[in-house]
Amino acid sequence: MPFLRFSAATAATAAALLMAAAPCAHAAPTPAHCPEVHDQLTEALAAAKQRVGRDGLVRVDFEVDAQGRARAVALDGTRRYLTPVRLAVPSLQCTAGAPQRYVVEVRFADSPAPTPMLAQARGG
Repeated sequence: MPFLRFSAATAATAAALLMAAAPCAHAAPTPAHCPEVHDQLTEALAAAKQRVGRDGLVRVDFEVDAQGRARAVALDGTRRYLTPVRLAVPSLQCTAGAPQRYVVEVRFADSPAPTPMLAQARGG
């Protein structure tokens, strides 16, 4: 079963906090996001782990557009897992909002490793 490392540290969140601290005439739009990304990718990629049968690591950069549609823009890592990850990203159920870009590391292993989670988000 794949293990997904994900942490929500977003540039949009930092910008929203800065805007909250300063008076402004309008609020920043809420960024598009995928609240269940961990569970959705874990489920979508479980068959790939069983089929390939080896540990692996894939880093995927994906964008979520204003309508909440996810699209992979860059992948790097264990070659055998690149296509399954690329195909899984558009199936993510994301919320609409300001376009947002995410970087997620997907680890394919039999047990979770004690490494820190990785995720970044930048306004699109």
